[in-house]
Formats: sequence, structure tokens, C-alpha cells
Amino acid sequence: MPAHHRYRPQHLALAIALALGCAEFAQAQEPLDEQVLPTKKTSQELIKEFDAFNKTATPHNVKKTQNWGELLLTEKDDLVKVLTHETYAGMLEGGAGVNGIQLDAAKGGTLGESRQFQQLDVKKGEWTLTGSGDFSKGALVRSKTMLNNEGHIKGDAWVHGALRNTGSIDGHVDIFEKATFSGNGTVGALNVQGHMLVNRAQGAPTVKGDMTLSKTAVVSYEINPDGSSETIKIDGTAHLGNATLMVVTTEGEFPLNSEYTVIEAEKIEGKFGDVSSDRAYMKAEAEPREKTVVLHYSRNEVPIENNAMNKNSENFAKAIVEPEADTTGQSTNAAVTTLLGASTKTAPWIIEILAGDSNANLAKTTLNSVAPVSTSMLSAMRQLDTAGNVGNQSNAPRLAAGNKDNGRVWLQALGHGGKLDRNFQDLKYSTEGLVLGADWGLGEHWHLGMIGGQSSTRMDSRQLDGDLDSWHLGAYALRQSGPVALRLGATFSKHDGSNKRDVNFPGFRDRPKARYDATTQQAFAELGYNVGRGNVSVEPFASVGYQRYQRDSFPEKGGAAALKVHGQSDENLTSTLGLRLAQINGLDNGMQLTPRFSAGWKHTYGELYSYTRQRLVTGGSDYTVYGAPLDQNILTLDAGLDLRVSANNTLGVSLNGEAGSDGRHYGVTGQWRMAF
Repeated sequence: MPAHHRYRPQHLALAIALALGCAEFAQAQEPLDEQVLPTKKTSQELIKEFDAFNKTATPHNVKKTQNWGELLLTEKDDLVKVLTHETYAGMLEGGAGVNGIQLDAAKGGTLGESRQFQQLDVKKGEWTLTGSGDFSKGALVRSKTMLNNEGHIKGDAWVHGALRNTGSIDGHVDIFEKATFSGNGTVGALNVQGHMLVNRAQGAPTVKGDMTLSKTAVVSYEINPDGSSETIKIDGTAHLGNATLMVVTTEGEFPLNSEYTVIEAEKIEGKFGDVSSDRAYMKAEAEPREKTVVLHYSRNEVPIENNAMNKNSENFAKAIVEPEADTTGQSTNAAVTTLLGASTKTAPWIIEILAGDSNANLAKTTLNSVAPVSTSMLSAMRQLDTAGNVGNQSNAPRLAAGNKDNGRVWLQALGHGGKLDRNFQDLKYSTEGLVLGADWGLGEHWHLGMIGGQSSTRMDSRQLDGDLDSWHLGAYALRQSGPVALRLGATFSKHDGSNKRDVNFPGFRDRPKARYDATTQQAFAELGYNVGRGNVSVEPFASVGYQRYQRDSFPEKGGAAALKVHGQSDENLTSTLGLRLAQINGLDNGMQLTPRFSAGWKHTYGELYSYTRQRLVTGGSDYTVYGAPLDQNILTLDAGLDLRVSANNTLGVSLNGEAGSDGRHYGVTGQWRMAF
């Protein structure tokens, strides 16, 4: 199609004057260097020009690949419309006139060899061009389309969508706003108003003429931790035009100082405007020199704690001692080095992982795991009401346990679990164990007993896996005087714990392991008053409790993320007010079935937050991390059934739970009691 030119009035006057031989008049009207400047077409003008040709040229629709070799083109202007997603191989000859190919299949395809076609119009889909040379006017890549040029385009390229060039384009390549350009191919000249990608996967272009970047242009430039990067090669002048250089990094440990060559050209004009980095603690600076543009990449002035998500992370970040870089530019702690090279998106998460605040939850998890031991003793004592019963009913609940004049042995199986709520993760735990007890009557009002037991607790969270083996010893006493019952108990537990933390983030992985010893002590006193009648027991009760946790210090064995965890000690007082109900039901076979239910409101006094002090083994100072707080107010529930199968044997099962604002746990217990 013939090109349509628009001339200024001065140019038209100059042309007339030259035709008439009036050179002096022409020289007086316009300087010579201004006459040869071409009129630049806008993106809208180019689209209109292609659309106008598409309307006037003779159309030839291709809907099947077998039609490709059967095309019969006229001696005039022809337009071949490719409407099917296929690979179009073989040579297509355009013949006389001005000819074009329009790629109009949403699923795209591959276009092979063609000759004597002046223009290529990519209207829909993603297409690959493999031909060895055609399209003397050029190729138009419309918005929402993509052209992968693996071959040779003789003319220009105008891109509104995406162009990936791994072949060659002889003319100018214009990348309009919102368009994308990439690839390691060759172009005659390059004008970028949109987005240009330079990375290891796509490579960098070679420009035979000039490269011009506009202020709206964005160059996404990838650098690698090993110091490698791609370089844009320009035989002419690179006009930087205050464009944006957006530095994109791959995963890994970056040196604290490094340099990369972004552009090599015959001449550099201007500079980059905004130079940004996606790394939280690294800054990028582009230095234009006479023939190169060099990117300096180094540690910025941002404090590590600026990217902390919570108080624990902030404490850890402030405790990091950034080690001196060695001669290679790497710090001596790989975890810290990786953190310093982290992106703005991943840095907060990495700090959270490295802080290791799950260690602060060991105290509360351990105390929750041993709470059923005290509950077992209370359960046994509540069945030992040996005083005269209310209303002289021989089947009153206080007699449901068996023989009131002799001793007992009992065995209780524990199944217990719960969850500690955290801002960013939950710590779940489950406990299984056995408790064996025995008690004897001492006089009319007192019973004394002892217990021993063993339990195993499994802990699981996003970052921590742990096991806790525990051994328990305890003693209890009951004084029953009429409807008034005083219940006392104390336990001592020894714990052998082991933990594994999963410290895993891009560019770094570690699996620190640790073993530790801990002890817990519990004591309680409960006062109850039975106001029931007949076979129904209604007992309001009040209790006070004391619990203490003590853990030795321990070091983690692992790599750069390993921690030295200091010892920890916590203690609290509690009070509980509640109501307990029970009813004995005699069965026809002589057995007795006793359903029971209790509810209470427990209040915790003292320091609610559990915390520990720790530090990185390499490259850090001591810092404090806080665990999930103890619940100040807790609702306790217990429901169960006791079945007296003989005069001396009783079986029982119960469901119990506690619920607070920051944690909840629940359990199932089974009990067997034998009187002797």
C-alpha cells in the first residue's frame, strides 16, 4: 500500500521552489537539517493505517492448514486472514501488489516462510514467527496479543501487546505504553515507552542503531547472587530519558556490595530517573558513564526491625549483630546474609521464622499437658465421700465409688489435647498417658492417697515439632465431715523434651534440633458443700491452685539459624468457683449408673505472658520472645458416667474441656476403680 505523507506548508513551498530552481528562496525558508526529519506516527495512526488496508485489500480466509498451499492470490493488494490455530509451514508467495497477513486466531499458532508480503498484523492470540525474511514494511502487534519472533522481519515492528524477539528485526522497534518487549535478538533501533524485560531467561537485546527510552519506560533488570547479569548491547547511542530501572533479584545470598553492567553503547546520554529494588535491605544505584551504565548494589540504611510484623520479630531484629563482611562480600552468618538480601515481601516472614518464638510456648504447653493429673486426683477424691450421707440414702452419690471402710486402687487413662492461638500460627498439642493411684481410710474423716503416672505429649506448629515425655508423682488427702468436703493435692512432674524447628525460606534451609529438661509442680485445695437430697448430689465448690514451671537452658544443634535458649521459670495462682451435679440410678441387674456434670469459672492471677530469653548462636545478642498468654478467665466443663459393675469395681468415662480467649483444650479420660 502506498504511504500517505503529510507535509507542513513550509515543506510544500520548499518543494515548489526547488522544482522551479529557486534555491535561494528555499534556503531562506527552512534549514537543511530540519527538512530530513521524518514525521513520527502515533500508535493510533498506525492502527488506522493497517485497518484501512485490511478493508480495501482482497481477503483470503484460511480456516484449515491444507488451504495454506492452495491460496490463489490476485495481482492486486491481497490480505491473507489466518483464522485457525495451527502451524503454517511451507512457502507462501505474495506476488504483485501490496500484500499482508493477518493472524486472527485466539489460540495462536506458528507462521513459517512467506515472500512478498509487506506487512504482518497480529490481531488475536500468541503467535510464533519462524520465517527467514519478509514484511518489508513491518509488523503490528496489537494489544492483548503476543509475537515470538524467532525468524527475520525486514521492516519495523510496532508493539501494543508483547514482543519476544530472539531473531532479528532490521527496522525500528517501537514499544508503546502498556506494551512489553523482551528477548536476546537483534533490532535496527529500539524506542521504548512501555516495559522492557532483561533477565537470564529472556536475555538482552542487541541494537544496531540507537536505543531511546521515554520517561514512561520501565526496564525490569534481573541480577543474580553470583554477580552475573545480562547486558544490553547498543552500537549507537543510548538515550536513557529518565526512564525507570526496576531491579529484579533471583533467590540466594547476595554480596553486600556488587556491580553489574546494564548497558554498553557507543555513547550514553541522560540518566535513569527512578531506580528501585525489590529487596528490603539493599539499594540500587545506576551510574551512567561515557559508554556504559553500571548498577551498584549494596546494603541500604534500613534497620532490620523496620520489617518486623510483631514484638517478637522486632526484638529479634534488634538483636541481630550484622557481622563484618569477609573479602568476598559475604557475611559470616548465612541466615542473616539471606535475610539482608530478602525481598520486601519475604523479609517480614523470614524475621518471624528466625525469631524462634515457639520456644516461649513450651511452658504453657507443658502445664496444660500435666493438668489432667491433678484432675485425676480430684476425680478420685470426689468418689470418696465416706461421711454419713444426706437423708440416710444408701445410694447417695458419695457412696458410688465402692467400699467406704477400706482402701482402693484405681487406674485412669488420659487423652488430652488443645491449641494455643497465636497471631501468625497455632501450636497444637496432644497428650496420652496413664495414672495409677491408691488410697486408704485413716479414721472416720480422712483418706490419704498417692499416684504415679507417665504421659507423652506431641507438639506441632508451622515451625516446630516437639515431643515431651513426662513422669508424675503425687499425693492427696480428703477430709469429709458431713456435707463438707476438703480436698488437698500436690504433684511433681519431670519432663524430657525434644524439639525440631523447620527454618525454611528461599535461599536458606536449616533444621535446628534440641533436647531439654524441665519440671512442674502443682498444688490445690478444694472446699465443697453437698446440698443434695436422696440420690442427687448438688455441690457448690471453690478451689485455689498453684502451678510452677522450670526449664533448663539448652542450645540448638544446627546451622546458622540455631539458637541458644536460656532457662525459664513461670508460676501462677488460680481460683475456681463452680457447681457439681450427680445422680445415682440403680439398675435391675444390681449395677449403679451415675451421670455427673460440673461447670466452673477459673481465674488466673499474676503474670499471664510466658516469655524466654534466647539468642542466635552466631551473630546476635540476647532478646526476649513472648508466647501465647495464659487465659485470665476460663470456662471449665466436665461431663461423665460412672458404672458400678460390682461391689468393688467401678468404671468411669468423662469428657472435659477448658475454653479461654487465647487457648482451649479438651480431653477424654477413662477410669477403673477397685475397692479392697
